[in-house]
Amino acid sequence: MDRSLKWRTLGLLAIVLVCVGILLPTVADESLPSYFPFEKKISLGLDLQGGTHIVYSIDLDRAIEDRATRIRQELETKLVEEKLRGTVKTPQSLIGAVTVILEGMDAAAATPGKEPGKDEPANPAAAKPAAADAGALKPKLDEIKAYIKSTYPGQTEDRPCAPTDGPISYCFIVSPKYAEDLKQSALTNAVDRIRERIDEKGVAEPTVIKKDDQIIVELPGLDKEAREATLDIIRRSAKLEFKIVQNNSEFMSEVARQVGFKGKDSDPTDEAAKMGSTEPKDWIRVGQDVWRKESGGDFMRDNYLRARDRAMDLPREDAVKIGCIRKTERLLEPTIHCAKVEGRRIIEMYLASLAKKDPKFVVPDGFQVAYEKLDSRQDEPDKNEGVFWRSYYLDRTVKLTGQAISSANPGYDPQTNRPVVYLDFDRQGTADFAKLTQEKVGWKFATILDDLVKSAPVINVPILQGRASITMGGGNAQEQEKERDELVNVLRTGSLPAPLQLESASELGATLGRDAIDKTKVSFVVGIILVILIMVGIYRWSGWISVFALVFHNLLTLAIMALFGATLTLPGIAAIVLSVGMCVDGNILIYERIRDELRIGKSVRGAVDLGFSRAFSAILDGQLTTAAGGWVLLQYGSGPIKGFAVMLLVGIFTTITTNTWVTRIFFDWYIAKKKGQMATISI
Repeated sequence: MDRSLKWRTLGLLAIVLVCVGILLPTVADESLPSYFPFEKKISLGLDLQGGTHIVYSIDLDRAIEDRATRIRQELETKLVEEKLRGTVKTPQSLIGAVTVILEGMDAAAATPGKEPGKDEPANPAAAKPAAADAGALKPKLDEIKAYIKSTYPGQTEDRPCAPTDGPISYCFIVSPKYAEDLKQSALTNAVDRIRERIDEKGVAEPTVIKKDDQIIVELPGLDKEAREATLDIIRRSAKLEFKIVQNNSEFMSEVARQVGFKGKDSDPTDEAAKMGSTEPKDWIRVGQDVWRKESGGDFMRDNYLRARDRAMDLPREDAVKIGCIRKTERLLEPTIHCAKVEGRRIIEMYLASLAKKDPKFVVPDGFQVAYEKLDSRQDEPDKNEGVFWRSYYLDRTVKLTGQAISSANPGYDPQTNRPVVYLDFDRQGTADFAKLTQEKVGWKFATILDDLVKSAPVINVPILQGRASITMGGGNAQEQEKERDELVNVLRTGSLPAPLQLESASELGATLGRDAIDKTKVSFVVGIILVILIMVGIYRWSGWISVFALVFHNLLTLAIMALFGATLTLPGIAAIVLSVGMCVDGNILIYERIRDELRIGKSVRGAVDLGFSRAFSAILDGQLTTAAGGWVLLQYGSGPIKGFAVMLLVGIFTTITTNTWVTRIFFDWYIAKKKGQMATISI
């Protein structure tokens, strides 16, 4: 026996042992010791073991609004560069709309460099430019129009301005065609982001695909806790923004006066603020933060509303808005009982009712009301209110976004020992953050994640190092740490282009999967029996070599699946069965070539050598052709098709390995055992 055969045999035995070790966690997970080197195992797909099927849609209005806001910020900068006084606003009444108003030098309207805290005038027409200035400003307005057309080609369409916008104004909207392109781009990006987040959670082979205007997510074989954690991390858009809180706001002062307060508990005097409840703990209350700049000066005030979560009976339309029921649910009752309505939703409904009664309570353009979830058991233990929500009145202008962040890392606040996420800005973000904190010393600076305020500290001194932090709030320490770690994951994978809206979610049982598995077992047994009968019946002892090689082929294929933690699905099973057929076909090519060589009088050794060498090109050509088709499916397919393509390519690799290497080792052993005394071979 030559030395190379011994080394090839040892190599084959080593591969078999490694494959068995890799597959052990799949077949005997509970009985393995903790120090066992292999942990990953083959999981069953949604079609075989059941799981969660979710359908999401994209909030396109939010994506369009974000684009309009970005255009607004760039135009404000343009006005400053051109030394023009004016206002750029995004009216809330029309999604994607932008209005540019140029004002005379003596205009009293707000300018791009106005101090936060001065609300927009109720009637911008009151600040119309003088007639003499109007003539001089019209050419400038034409220049602004030309700038918009050239800078945002195909992105905007003109629209009529409102009479209150004045004569020197230009109004446009994000064009429908660009909005549709934005939607498709947002869907594609959302699919990638969702898949990355699920991979971060370690879910085995999820399905995430785009179908029309929806995103389909399938999560196989998760228990309830793991499923809820995964759904929560998917839902987060991870949209991180930094905005200025409007201190000393006249708007919030009006709201506070309307709500009123009396007694030591600041009970509201407005009956509407009680929201139909007789329980004082359920009422909306007014609060006020008061502080002074470290450098001195006037006091700063931040009026806000606060409310707790509670049960409420709501009209069907309101229940759908807050997510109490899905719009696809068919309920005949006009009023829906919601077991839990968040405090922020209660405040929103109250402010909406005020705005209907009196226009002065309509939130002015360019401003917004945002909310933070707090826990008085940690922040104000003496109050013992539990979890509640408070409002912030913000400038809608985004000062910084999550795109300026270079890294996000978990940590603990050295003073409170609370879990925090430390954010490091990139070079441009550091410069912008430093400039902003220098200009706004004494103001509150809100960190907003997915439309919720995470913290709003006062800027006491300029921050020049380019580092910020997000403090976790609510819940116990373990929940805060879990929330922190999940936040770090979503920030590292990037934000979604727009919020997701849940359309439907359903649990799929595994009955169909069990039937498929049972039928697959039967088909495998029948197939193996037929292969043995055909190969042994036609090729005799050499047919048994083919059977042994086929066992190795399947072992290697399954081991590769387990090594990468792959999921076995029905398309994957189909690919494995197909690769078994290709493996047998390769052996038949080799055997027929050996027979041809024996017929023309070649020795057994010579016939085997020539049979393998001359059949190799045919085997390789056939496998490469199949691999080309599999690569196309892998590149352009999705979901089950991509799963089939992956297993097909794995099967091609194991087929070539088995045909050209493993089968040859068995033949060499067969010939070496006879020690050259063979006149022919059982084939």
